[in-house]
Amino acid sequence: MHFFVSLSLVLLTALIGTSVAHAQEVVELSLTEKLAEFDRFAREYRLEHDVPSMSYAIVRDGKIVAAEGIGWQDHDAEEKTTADTSYLVASITKTFTAGTLLAMEADGIIDLDDPFTGLSDWDERCEWLSTSGNIFGGGKPLEDGYIPPPIDCAAAISLRNVLQMRVLGEPGSNFMYNPIVYGRLSNWVEEKTGEPFDVWIRRYVIDKAGLKNIAAGWRDARGGDALRLLAPPFRHAPEQDDNLAPSALPNPEMNGSSGIIASALALAEYSIALDDGRILTPALRSKMWTPPRDDDGSEADYAYGWWNQRWNNRQLVWHGGWWPDAYAGMLLKIPEDGLTLVALGNTDGLHWGNRVQVAEIEKSPFAAKFLELFAAD
Repeated sequence: MHFFVSLSLVLLTALIGTSVAHAQEVVELSLTEKLAEFDRFAREYRLEHDVPSMSYAIVRDGKIVAAEGIGWQDHDAEEKTTADTSYLVASITKTFTAGTLLAMEADGIIDLDDPFTGLSDWDERCEWLSTSGNIFGGGKPLEDGYIPPPIDCAAAISLRNVLQMRVLGEPGSNFMYNPIVYGRLSNWVEEKTGEPFDVWIRRYVIDKAGLKNIAAGWRDARGGDALRLLAPPFRHAPEQDDNLAPSALPNPEMNGSSGIIASALALAEYSIALDDGRILTPALRSKMWTPPRDDDGSEADYAYGWWNQRWNNRQLVWHGGWWPDAYAGMLLKIPEDGLTLVALGNTDGLHWGNRVQVAEIEKSPFAAKFLELFAAD
């Protein structure tokens, strides 16, 4: 009797083990199938949107599960794109700036409630912004009918207001994306500390996390492969048979709004470093991704240097990058799912026209496909 009981237990254990192994295999196959479908979509998207060189990476639970380069870096199809191909990431730089300033405050070097308007050339800059007709000066209707309040050059704007993009009207009262004002954060830091901004970006983000092949501007002597493997920019050119023509390189200098040069693979490593706590403590990282509240009690669409929104009961934190007629990309994170998407290209074909006062990354076909495959319930 004992023999049969023991045999039954052995068989049952074997069956359970087989079932568990099979279930794990199904999960892994499911991930493989999703990655294959996303890759097919990415390749089709590149062709449809005329992006000569496009790279993407996907992170899941702290591991890079996909890193692909698609197409060619040059017009003559001689230099194949890889996951290490680098691009000017444009406004994704703002996430580096936010992490740097939050860490500087934690170390007592700055106070985010310090007056940004103490910047030596602020009066002159603000006068230009308020009278130039530029949308980031406020006061003019946007394409969707929203009329942002005009900037008040006499108001006391803090560093925190700038990091949270709440500088129009009464500072801190409302959000509208403002890359022009945000970009001057680097000038403020340099005036305050006497050190170049790229030094602080390296000290608190790149070097602190042990990241490689990320350049803080084109003058960065330690930029490594980010500078060597840069894909040149192209513009869409209807007059050409392939709708492409070489474009001028946008401003590659380091400032608060732009200047980081990196590959999709390097930005995936940056995302992992954020999750691992190698850049900010968990408390500071949470602060960076926690938006202020608007007057109606709802979460604002921007936190500290990151867009913020809810999608399918999940928090999405992200940033797009766009140099018109040159580069575009995105860095999208779903913190509670341990998921990250990085996508970069050397035309602006990845740009989806996100409005300047509303976070809506799901309107990007590229991001929407990622969400559909990896984050849908």
